[in-house]
Amino acid sequence: MRRYDALAAIAGWMQDELVVANLANTSTEWRQLRPHEGNLYFVGMGMVTPYALGLALALPHRPVLALDGDGGILFDLSVLGTLAQTAPRNLCVVVFDNGGYVSTGRSLASRSLSGNGFDIAAVARASGLARVHAVDSVEAFDAAVRSGLRDGAGPTLVVARIGPDQAFVGTSLIDGRENKYRFARHIEATEKRTLLRPSAKEHGEPPKPDPVFAPVPEDAEFGRTLAEGLRENGVDFVIGLPCSGMAAAQAICMTDNAMRYVPVAHEGTGLGICAGAWLGGMKPAALMENLGVFAGAYHLLRGHWTFGIPTLIVAEWRGDWGEQEFFGDSGDMTEAMLHAMRANHRVVNRMADLKPAIRDGLRWMTMALRPTTILPSYDLTRLRVR
Repeated sequence: MRRYDALAAIAGWMQDELVVANLANTSTEWRQLRPHEGNLYFVGMGMVTPYALGLALALPHRPVLALDGDGGILFDLSVLGTLAQTAPRNLCVVVFDNGGYVSTGRSLASRSLSGNGFDIAAVARASGLARVHAVDSVEAFDAAVRSGLRDGAGPTLVVARIGPDQAFVGTSLIDGRENKYRFARHIEATEKRTLLRPSAKEHGEPPKPDPVFAPVPEDAEFGRTLAEGLRENGVDFVIGLPCSGMAAAQAICMTDNAMRYVPVAHEGTGLGICAGAWLGGMKPAALMENLGVFAGAYHLLRGHWTFGIPTLIVAEWRGDWGEQEFFGDSGDMTEAMLHAMRANHRVVNRMADLKPAIRDGLRWMTMALRPTTILPSYDLTRLRVR
C-alpha cells in the first residue's frame, strides 16, 4: 500500500476534522490532497501523537486525526499508555509503518525497529488500547480511520503498513509559525475562542486588575500554594511527572474540578500534550523537576519554539543551594541551559512571590508566544528541620 493512496482515500470524505501531521512527505502529501486551515504540518518525531492527544482532550466534541510514523511513535512509546489512560473518544492515531526512516534513505542504516520485527500494534494493545487495527490495504485503512473518527468510541490506533514509495508533490511555502497562526485562527473561528492575545490591553490603557489571590501565610505549604496559584490564575490544564517536591501540588491538581490533570511518563510527552491543549484553547502548565526540562529540551526546541506555542513550566530546582542528593549535581547548569535555549525564566525564593510569578509568567508567555519557566528554589520546595 502506498501512503499517498491511503491518504487520498480518506481525504475525499473528511470534513472539518483537525489533523496533526508528521514530518517530511507525510505532511506534503496530506497538504496536496487536503489543503485545510485545520492542518498542523511537520510536527517533530515523538510529538505528533502528544499534540493530537492534547488537542483532543481540549476539544472533546471535535474529531482529531494524528498522522504519525513508525519512527515518531517509537521515539516515545510511553504516549501509548497515556493515550489509553486518558481515553479520548474523539482521537484517531494513524501510524504509517514503512519499517524505516525512508525520507533519509533506504539503506539498512535507515531501518527503524519495526523493520526488524518490532510489532507496534502488539505494543499498543499491551499498553491498554482496545481499538487497534493493523492494516495493509487502502480499503482496510479507509474503513479503520472512518470508524475511528466517526464512531466516537476511541481512542483508535491504526498501524498502516506501507511501502517506501513517496509522492514528491513540492515543498512547503509556509513555516511553522505561519502554520500555527492559521491553525489557531481556524480554532478561534470555529470554536468561538480566543487563543492569540499578543496585547492584553490597548496602548495607553491602564493595566487590567490582577487576579484575586488568597492570602499566603508565613507557614504556607509549597504544594498547596502552587496549586492555589495555578487555579487563581486560570490554569485549567496541568501535566506532571511525579517528583518529590511537586507531589503535593500534583495531588491537589488531580482532584481539582477546575483543572484537567494528565500524568505522564516523560516530560517531553507532557510538553507536547500541553502544546496541543493550548491549540485547543486551554491554559496549560507543566509541573516537573528542572532535570525534566533537560529531558524535554528537544520537544521545546523542535516544537514550542518552531511553532511559537506557550506553556507555563514550573520546575523544582534540584541542585540549588542546599541540595543533598547526588543526582542533583547537574542542577547548577539549569539557568545556563535556559539562557542557551533563550527561555525566559524567573527564580522564586519567597512563598509570597509564587502566585505573582505565575501571573506574570502567564502574561509574558501569552504575549511572546513562547514557553516560560518558574524555578522555585530548594528552600521553597523542600521542608527543612529548623
